[in-house]
Amino acid sequence: MSTLTRVRTQLSRARRPERVAGPLLVLGGVAFFAGGAVHPGDSGEGSKVSQLHEMMVDPMWYPSHALLLAAMACFAAAVLGFRRRGGLGSGMATVTGVVSVIAVVATIGMTLHLFAALGADGIADGEKTALYHVQTWNETIVDPLWGLGIAALAVAGGLTRTLGNPITLALGLVGGLAFAMASATIAFTDRFDTLFPLASLIGIWAVVVGLMMSPRKARSGGAAPAPDLERAETSN
Repeated sequence: MSTLTRVRTQLSRARRPERVAGPLLVLGGVAFFAGGAVHPGDSGEGSKVSQLHEMMVDPMWYPSHALLLAAMACFAAAVLGFRRRGGLGSGMATVTGVVSVIAVVATIGMTLHLFAALGADGIADGEKTALYHVQTWNETIVDPLWGLGIAALAVAGGLTRTLGNPITLALGLVGGLAFAMASATIAFTDRFDTLFPLASLIGIWAVVVGLMMSPRKARSGGAAPAPDLERAETSN
């Protein structure tokens, strides 16, 4: 294999994770928006345990949380792919590294959240089972961290223009903070439940930023590496 071929292969492999980050953000944003839209609600009556049971037995529990799980997985993969790109700067690289860890943990948490409905019978009488406590800690710790992570990523990416711009920054920041606040308090009070619709801005942020990334990669994918390739071919 010639030096030129090796360099081209290495460049292609290096760009692959970064190239899919944009489409993954778009898919994740659509899935997040759709999952939130069809998420089952409760009557607002009775204890928090009975309200959770009401949602768990709703036929839309599994479709909505399957969509949200797909969204979390796409977000995690997109952030991990974006992290592979060079020239992020130390601050953005740090934010991306932290958010990538949170995104992976949140994906695992959403998997548990999806199958939590299997224990619906255990809380039918209002009893706080072990599964209920796991569900509570999952919602009040993991989900808010994910929302804050998205907000931080949107702010850092918008300010540095490496992931969106100052306009998209506002979408991710407001959506992330709304999701974090609503998730952190849902097991204790209904006061902030109205913030969940506002959290759908995360989905809009992801779609817009993902679409912005695609043409950028297409423009930079061809001409930029040419001098290095020419030098490699000459040296060979």
